[in-house]
Amino acid sequence: MTSSKLPQLEHALHNIKSLRTVLQWIPSHCGVQVNEKADRMAKLGAEEEQENNPVSLTEMKTIIKSLHRTPQPQDSYHLLSRPQQVVIFRLRTGHNRLNQHLHKKLHVVPSPMCPCGEAEQDTTHILRDCRNHQVLREEIWPLPEPLHNKLYGPVAALQRTTNYISRSGLQV
Repeated sequence: MTSSKLPQLEHALHNIKSLRTVLQWIPSHCGVQVNEKADRMAKLGAEEEQENNPVSLTEMKTIIKSLHRTPQPQDSYHLLSRPQQVVIFRLRTGHNRLNQHLHKKLHVVPSPMCPCGEAEQDTTHILRDCRNHQVLREEIWPLPEPLHNKLYGPVAALQRTTNYISRSGLQV
């Protein structure tokens, strides 16, 4: 507006008596039939009364970013259901309801020991060594499975881990 390249538009805008003016620019599509039709339709639409849907700058930035965000490849963890993700996350981090964490961090159980009495009840013990769950462990993993695979492996391995936890009756 300050360059005076469009004096007719500037004059028309000065004559408007509203508090707020919205400009809607639609470029032309010279000579391309489909684009020309789109241009005519856009001009017809611009002549109609426009909706008043104010959007904050922050919201507009979020919308624009989401439209231009490239989809990230999904890793095994993110292919799990939300409840399965919770189980795996708690097992990975040690922030769970097993006795070791409840005793050492939260001081809500008298001992960190597993009910089997062989070791502290933590992720490693539950997934690899606890005799109370030996039969179930052999059913879920008939062949030896590395602990790392049970917690960070492909989606099928993570699903077996969550199935094991669910069937064991353990609350993590």
